[in-house]
Amino acid sequence: MIFVVIISAVLIVGSIAYIVHLFHRDQEIRSKGRDIRALVEDVRYISSNDGGSANIKYRLSWHEDGVVKQVEGSDTISAFCSSKVQKGCEIDIKYLDDDHILFVFDK
Repeated sequence: MIFVVIISAVLIVGSIAYIVHLFHRDQEIRSKGRDIRALVEDVRYISSNDGGSANIKYRLSWHEDGVVKQVEGSDTISAFCSSKVQKGCEIDIKYLDDDHILFVFDK
């Protein structure tokens, strides 16, 4: 019984810590990230849910210091905003590094 309580506590604390980590990561990208206008070179919709969000894989590019910079990743976006992330469209992002990108849809 004590083992079950310990495992449950670890899972709860771990889940809360992960959520805090996600909020901290997003805040760091918002505060330290650069505003970039990127071209959507490729996007694939992986899945969606009843809550109104879609999981996507994407490839973005932009020109930086005379060189084309490309990044690939995956993210969950609102289904309402998914029409803005189509191949050939330009979108606004906050870019911290290749692993820390945030789509900006509030314009």
